[in-house]
Amino acid sequence: MAENAIGVKVLSTLVAVLLCQGGEVWNRVAEIMEAEMVQAKQVPALEHEDVVVSFNLLHFDPVNPRGEPETDEEKIRELFGAQSETLMLATHLAEHGQNPLDRLGIIEHPRLPGHFVIREGNRRLCAMQLLRDPDRAPTEATRKSFQKIADAGKAVPDEVPAVLFHEKHKARVWMSVKHEGPQGGLGTLSWGSNEKTRFNREGETGTTRPKNPNRQAEALLTYAVKEGLITPEERNLIALTTIHRYLPNVRTALALLNKEDCTTNARPDEFNSALQRFLRDAKDTGIAGVKAVVHSRSSSEERRDYAEALRQEGVSPVNRDQPPYDPSLARPAKPAEKGGAGSKSATHPSRRPKLIPSSFSVTVKDNVLLRLVGEGKKLHPDEALFSCNYLNRVILERIVHLYATKYGVGRNGDFAVVMQRVIDHAKASEHPPTKGVANVLTKTADKRTSYSYELMSNPIHGGSVPSGSDNRANWETLQPALEYLLSRMK
Repeated sequence: MAENAIGVKVLSTLVAVLLCQGGEVWNRVAEIMEAEMVQAKQVPALEHEDVVVSFNLLHFDPVNPRGEPETDEEKIRELFGAQSETLMLATHLAEHGQNPLDRLGIIEHPRLPGHFVIREGNRRLCAMQLLRDPDRAPTEATRKSFQKIADAGKAVPDEVPAVLFHEKHKARVWMSVKHEGPQGGLGTLSWGSNEKTRFNREGETGTTRPKNPNRQAEALLTYAVKEGLITPEERNLIALTTIHRYLPNVRTALALLNKEDCTTNARPDEFNSALQRFLRDAKDTGIAGVKAVVHSRSSSEERRDYAEALRQEGVSPVNRDQPPYDPSLARPAKPAEKGGAGSKSATHPSRRPKLIPSSFSVTVKDNVLLRLVGEGKKLHPDEALFSCNYLNRVILERIVHLYATKYGVGRNGDFAVVMQRVIDHAKASEHPPTKGVANVLTKTADKRTSYSYELMSNPIHGGSVPSGSDNRANWETLQPALEYLLSRMK
């Protein structure tokens, strides 16, 4: 506006000089310049500008998308003032003041010189008006509420910053960007639970916005990706809110010591194994109609049963003898003792270079099984994804069929039928399986489980191929159950 005023003043001076020169040509030039001067006065140099205006000069927009057209400002105030969202907004304004990232958008009032109409921010105007004067609230209850908020918070200033649009329609572009959704990336992209949780890592946002409940779930997922327990692609298949839903039940089973982060007292390898299993069980199966073991529609009883299964299967950390530490920040000060009771392999499955560890031995005479296991001890899970998945499936199938043949329980029927006969026979024997082994065997026939026969068959029929960490973890889960079956066939 200042540059425009200077331009008008220069034109005025030139016109005066030219008129003094006289003559028809000079008069014509002066007329042209006068016309340009008039146009310069009428068209602002800027579409909008930052201003500071008196609060008392602001008026509601009678045409507002949040309600039907209404010229009575008192009725507009009643509309917004009765909404619970306006009360929440007032609470936030009283604590933090007006959002500097979202200023009011105003235009000049068409009938009141020096006054302004709110184009963007009518609800904020209402909240601020009722904080300044709670008696204007529409009901006795809302009057008391606004009075309480006003007494406890900051006073609304006499002047407020705003953006002044010189033409009413120019504000529509920016109102559309703000209110009409993502628009393919043009508009505001709302944060999902993941983005909100990452933002809240930086700290709290005041009493009106408590800490994000998904904080620990996000911390566990971030750590798992960093540690190589799951891949970034797998991370995208795990719902943050589902992890949060299960944590109250599985927190103890995972050896988590608080509700905030990854702090534990378990040995690192045991903690990683348990966390990996939990997260992999929560991964979307990618099969229509087939839910993951850990899923969003679970009941509280199902979540309790799942936590118990982690303990029964030996997944839950056994050695909890470390000083409390957050593995995402540092390893425990006290190293885990080697060879202690319940200690696990020194090489974590996520880092093992081969699918099957060299310690696994075939104790029955079966050349096909020996060749399959021999291949598994050579293949790198991250380089031979399809082959490793196939080996897990076919080794499981081969051992189950060998057991069924030896004890005459029958190999006819699909895998789930044969497996159930094997389980029933084993449980009735002199050396029944532990609850953990029996649980694993049962779940190999459950199509929701990543190490189930059916799910491992999916890639053969064109489905998605498990990752290297999936293949490793599937073997790690299956191995104790396979060793039990082999031991019964010696």
